[in-house]
Amino acid sequence: EMLGMFGHLLQFNTSQIKFYHGLYLVETQKKKKSKETLRLAIADMRDAVAMSEWNFMNKLELLEAELHSFDKKSNQAIASYDASIASARNSRFTHEQGLACEKAGFHCKREKDKGRALEYFEQARECYEEWGSSTKVDFIQKEMNQLNNY
Repeated sequence: EMLGMFGHLLQFNTSQIKFYHGLYLVETQKKKKSKETLRLAIADMRDAVAMSEWNFMNKLELLEAELHSFDKKSNQAIASYDASIASARNSRFTHEQGLACEKAGFHCKREKDKGRALEYFEQARECYEEWGSSTKVDFIQKEMNQLNNY
């Protein structure tokens, strides 16, 4: 029984690593114009969702949002960002809710949708404030100030 618990913990930690690796891949793939490794990360996250929807659904939705954003499918990206934000909120993962809001804000900024970008950045700032990360609050505030100066 102890070995089974260890196996689940190891699988959980591996899934967490794959999520953050997937986010990293989104940034690097933007430069390489290749999505295959990102698709693999999404497939891995689907497996993690099967293990624990509560822990991983928001992460899957965020990776999918980033893929849609990468593919210039703005409506699908926004729907997936919003789904990720809602899932993270429902799971009470304040920091991951903030991350999804932040990524949605950057998506809207790239799409030249200043108003929506500011709304998402404000939500991200509030989440990071609640989470207690002054570094992230300051970072998001600078993004908001930049947008407000345009």
